[in-house]
Amino acid sequence: MTLNVIHCGDALTVLQGLPDNVIQCCVTSPPYWGLRDYGNNDTGIGLEPTFDEYLARIVAVFREVRRVLRDDGTLWLNMGDSYAGGGNNAGNTKEISAKQGSNRGNRYEKKLVPHGLKPKDLIGQPWRVAFALQADGWYLRSDIIWHKPNPMPESVTDRPTKSHEYIFLMTKSARYYYNADAVREAPAQDYGRRPDDYNGRDFNWTKEKGGIRTTDKWSNPLGRNRRTVWTIPTAPFPQAHFATFPPKLVEPCIMAGTPPKCCGVCGAPWEAVVERKATNHKARQDRQDATGGAMTGGVGKNFPDVDRAITGYRPTCDHGDGSGRSIVLDPFMGSGTVALVAKELNRDYVGIEMNPEYIVMAEKRLTQEVLAL
Repeated sequence: MTLNVIHCGDALTVLQGLPDNVIQCCVTSPPYWGLRDYGNNDTGIGLEPTFDEYLARIVAVFREVRRVLRDDGTLWLNMGDSYAGGGNNAGNTKEISAKQGSNRGNRYEKKLVPHGLKPKDLIGQPWRVAFALQADGWYLRSDIIWHKPNPMPESVTDRPTKSHEYIFLMTKSARYYYNADAVREAPAQDYGRRPDDYNGRDFNWTKEKGGIRTTDKWSNPLGRNRRTVWTIPTAPFPQAHFATFPPKLVEPCIMAGTPPKCCGVCGAPWEAVVERKATNHKARQDRQDATGGAMTGGVGKNFPDVDRAITGYRPTCDHGDGSGRSIVLDPFMGSGTVALVAKELNRDYVGIEMNPEYIVMAEKRLTQEVLAL
């Protein structure tokens, strides 16, 4: 399999030529049904006469994605929603996605209404796709809300302006690689929780004990587990007439879904070696004294003062070869953002794109030396 290239062709056809169980992670945003013409002579995904036909093609593509993924691999699937139109373009209020725009304009003068829906109905396209993939064998592990603080304006007066899309975390197996430490968030102060809260006591810590009411002192020093709402602005790309996949949206997907080091023989991830050591013993003892020993025993185990640092990596297979690099797949590469972020994070990539003009654009971006993430 050739790495760090963008193959020009139909996603399903190119995927069928890739070997089994070789990709660590797939990050992608497939075309949405009936929204855009990508210049593919009416053969591209999204131009099907019915939504059911679109779903069937999407399922077929991602069945191949599942085949080429390693058993511990992950899929990060971005999708936005749109509205059903009909009649004389009634209800044709289509949300323009941050990745789905096209300088060729709308494909249909009259947008079709999927069976069972009415004009102006929200199609629910992301969830219909997610459930179809789940029914085909994917594990649906998380729905992430991409909150866009700078959404595309909409000239609508009978509903709110849409300012979010979905990212679905889907997996091939029940057990899979996920690096929570790589994507932790800065811990937020919580002035309402204290060690004694977990003992069932509830009193005014500040007034009665003179303590500092923050849980950061005894939470994970690497940060809190990442939440499911990601606030990331859209990122326009000057060489295209549309907004592209923001690098900041792709970055956590790759960091969580791929190990920074893996086996050069079988691709198995190398796991981080984390050193833990207690620190600041006096502050811990002061809190124990102030709470009457509440920090000791079982409760104390949950709130130690420790430093955690990654000191290296070790193999999870028997080969002992740490020369490998994770491979990131995007079967709908567009302007190349997934490849660009993979390159910046020292991962390899495999891209597929049907439009040769987009490939030229993506390859030009990939020649840049620095990407400001």
